[in-house]
Amino acid sequence: MDISYINFKGSFVYLISVLDGFSRAVLAWSISTRMESLDTQLVLWDACDKWLGGEKFLAVRLITDNGSQFLTKEFKQILKEFSIHNVRTSVNHPQSNGKLERFHGTIKTELIREIPMYSLEQIREEVGKWIEEYNSVRLHSAIGYVTPMDVFYGRKEKILAERKEKLLEAKLKRKQYSVKANIRLVA
Repeated sequence: MDISYINFKGSFVYLISVLDGFSRAVLAWSISTRMESLDTQLVLWDACDKWLGGEKFLAVRLITDNGSQFLTKEFKQILKEFSIHNVRTSVNHPQSNGKLERFHGTIKTELIREIPMYSLEQIREEVGKWIEEYNSVRLHSAIGYVTPMDVFYGRKEKILAERKEKLLEAKLKRKQYSVKANIRLVA
């Protein structure tokens, strides 16, 4: 989980995101005019409610930096409620949360710096569309050229097996075609 600044009409708004490190899926996000603990709590609660379904898991870890938003008693209470272990990055070491830092860099480069910022609602709408495509359409090289949601829902291996089968079929057809073409040339 992390917060990224977005320059908006001479001031800032904040993109707060929760990303699943295994699948690279963005589980929850918000564009907020504040960067306070309550804002991070709402995004974390949304991620837990949607994706953990209120269930407790044994090995859920949340990587955050040492921002004051992540150190409050209320934020820690949500972590405790969902049995989430908070791993805080080293000070001045954003690489420790590199997957989310990369996501924030990508969304800024591909979308946020390119859209006209007429209103906060417009930014939220465009970010929502972009994240939906990022999660469900965009193929990621780091996870085998499948979508984050394919990995999140356990469809990756089936997709890769189907691709492998199609490649084998294509190779066999090319070989058969090549043999037929050579027979015609000899005859």
